[in-house]
Amino acid sequence: MNNLYEKYKNLYKKTDTSEKKNHLNRWVVSYADFVTVLLAIFMVLWISSNLDIKNEALAKNPEQKYEKTSPQTGPNHLLDGVQNPSDSKEIKVIEFEKMAQNINSGLSDKNKAQIIKENTKTTIRLSDGVLFDEGSAIIKASSKKTLDAVAGELKKSNKNIIVEGHSDNMPIIGGKYSSNWELSTARATNIVSYLINSGIEKERLSASGYADNKPVASNNTDEGRAKNRRVDIVIVN
Repeated sequence: MNNLYEKYKNLYKKTDTSEKKNHLNRWVVSYADFVTVLLAIFMVLWISSNLDIKNEALAKNPEQKYEKTSPQTGPNHLLDGVQNPSDSKEIKVIEFEKMAQNINSGLSDKNKAQIIKENTKTTIRLSDGVLFDEGSAIIKASSKKTLDAVAGELKKSNKNIIVEGHSDNMPIIGGKYSSNWELSTARATNIVSYLINSGIEKERLSASGYADNKPVASNNTDEGRAKNRRVDIVIVN
């Protein structure tokens, strides 16, 4: 009788221990599921937060997305901005100097073109004496080599181009044009026509005449007035 009691007593203990073990295993599984759900929620919130920050940055600078995705337009993409990790400020400076050398190759020292680089534009500045005779809007034959060099550089970019005619404040006496407005506009228009004939897409070009309204030097001296009589070829970056 005692043996039978001991047998069933031990069986009861084993069953009780097994149930406790199974109960413990179920608790661990439930806890692991809970932690997994929390981790998934955390990841979703973290990704959403990063997307909000990126969208806010793009809203403040909508051109940023275009700058990162716009393709290169040629091997010498001076005017296109940095397009890949191999580009650097040093390379940009070298290309910029090369463009200036190409344009200035046929000009004398006193008539050298100015190449002005800014954040939003690059300006090729030519004095009126390089391109035109006094009071005339007809492009001189001797300046065509310079304009061909300019056109060659402009073909390396798909940027828009504004040709600006400028004058000093001295009134025009006689001749075909009655005012500096007419003369500066006619000169800009003729440069645009030359660039179109050189293969620049007309959709990229526009002409403006400013007369003496945007001087770069004082009109009180001969030297200052000579600087103000100019054509600016502006590449909009």
